[in-house]
Amino acid sequence: MRRFLLLPVALGLALASVAGAQDFQVGARAKAMGGSYTAFGDDPVSIWNNPAGTAGQPTQLALTYQTFTQYEFADVGMQIDSAVVGEPEPGLLEPPITPAFLGLVVQVGTSDLDMALSLAYVRPFQIKYVYLFDDPGLGTLLTQTDQQFSRIRAGFALGTRLSKSSPFLTKASVGLALDYVYTSYEEIDQNPSPGSETLFYRDTESALGFGLGLLATVYEDDRFMADFGVAFNSGAGFSFDLDNTIFPVWDWPALLSGGLALYFGEGYPLRVTVDVQWLGWKDAVGEPDPSKPGFENTLTYAMGAEYRFRLDETYWLFGRAGLKSFDTPWGDEDRLPAVGLSQLRIETRGDRMLIASLGVGFYWSHKNPAGASRLSGVDLAMELFGDAPFLLGLSYTHQFD
Repeated sequence: MRRFLLLPVALGLALASVAGAQDFQVGARAKAMGGSYTAFGDDPVSIWNNPAGTAGQPTQLALTYQTFTQYEFADVGMQIDSAVVGEPEPGLLEPPITPAFLGLVVQVGTSDLDMALSLAYVRPFQIKYVYLFDDPGLGTLLTQTDQQFSRIRAGFALGTRLSKSSPFLTKASVGLALDYVYTSYEEIDQNPSPGSETLFYRDTESALGFGLGLLATVYEDDRFMADFGVAFNSGAGFSFDLDNTIFPVWDWPALLSGGLALYFGEGYPLRVTVDVQWLGWKDAVGEPDPSKPGFENTLTYAMGAEYRFRLDETYWLFGRAGLKSFDTPWGDEDRLPAVGLSQLRIETRGDRMLIASLGVGFYWSHKNPAGASRLSGVDLAMELFGDAPFLLGLSYTHQFD
């Protein structure tokens, strides 16, 4: 039986070497469950996903690394050609040692009132695109853009039990977070003039942002529990000195998500999640030239499942799977959007993709200084069938008290 249960671990380790990932969420656990994360209440990535989800957590730390889909040429200096596009491939953040998420939750509540403080460094996405700039007066250029985004977040969450006698609406929590948001932008001319160096255009900017969240247990008994979550993460506008009718710079888009987490069985070993996520890409980028289509807002649907196996008194194994109807910010892969006069030139599978995910988690129990049992562990996630064929996230979580 144990040999059978360890098969998902072997599969995960075998596929880990092929890497890759892109999406707006962080955390291997959330990624393995299709990105359906808004009703999470036990993972430190809730600091970003839904600040209310930290209220009842013990003091714990989480670290996540993941790769991102990027679209780029194999070589600088390629000739402008109708067949040349940016090809999707997995890539790391810059610099590569940078985590996608590093967060700490500190529980400061009482036996009657959950209360948590949190601090996180979050990099849930990056933009690395190829554009064709075409203007009768300025000429035609192929350019590679690289824009990195960072968010430093401080959060506070408060939760309480609402009912002990009724199974309906038994618990609720709210969360608030304030952010310092930073971005760096770089554009490279892929086809410089003969005898000249490749041209670089760089700029950096910062802004403020915020996050809000609500998490409620809408039903709870000994064998079934249902949590509902809703969260909003603000956009952040950057005042670049560059002209965005020429340079395709991006703001941080707003994110609104809602979801359910359903728990089944004695001790709730099975969890099923569903989510809907809206991203405001349209308002995060400049308007296109009137002759070209623009970027669009997206609506993604996700679902996932997690089952917890107890291997013995100390060790636990989690198996996870998910499915996501992923909405890209373009309506037609044959007529991609533009920012000003710069039209996107990438190889993509379409405007909506059905993405599957798999994952495992291996956890162990240990005692804190007070003698209470706590769990720490490692999570691995893979996404399949996006523009980049294999996608990966790896997380470590450690509980302190």
